[in-house]
Amino acid sequence: MKKTMLAFAALLALGVTSVMAAPVSYQSVLTGKVASVVAVGSPVTEGQTLVTVETLAGPMAAAKSTVNGTVSAVNVAVGSDVSRDQVVVTVESK
Repeated sequence: MKKTMLAFAALLALGVTSVMAAPVSYQSVLTGKVASVVAVGSPVTEGQTLVTVETLAGPMAAAKSTVNGTVSAVNVAVGSDVSRDQVVVTVESK
């Protein structure tokens, strides 16, 4: 009986943790000057541009969301310089 309850508790815990939100950090794929960035607290959807960077060809997406969620941290500001692989935004996934 104790083994059954323990196994049930373990399965329940696994089920609950898979539903919880997880932070996802996004890195810039470009180097340059930040042209725009989403605000903390903004809801985002998969595929949405999070940060744009000025390039010779004009503004380009430097980071796009791969999850639906809410922006929990922004590590760059408009006008600041960003480098490739720098963490720019964190999103709490739904």
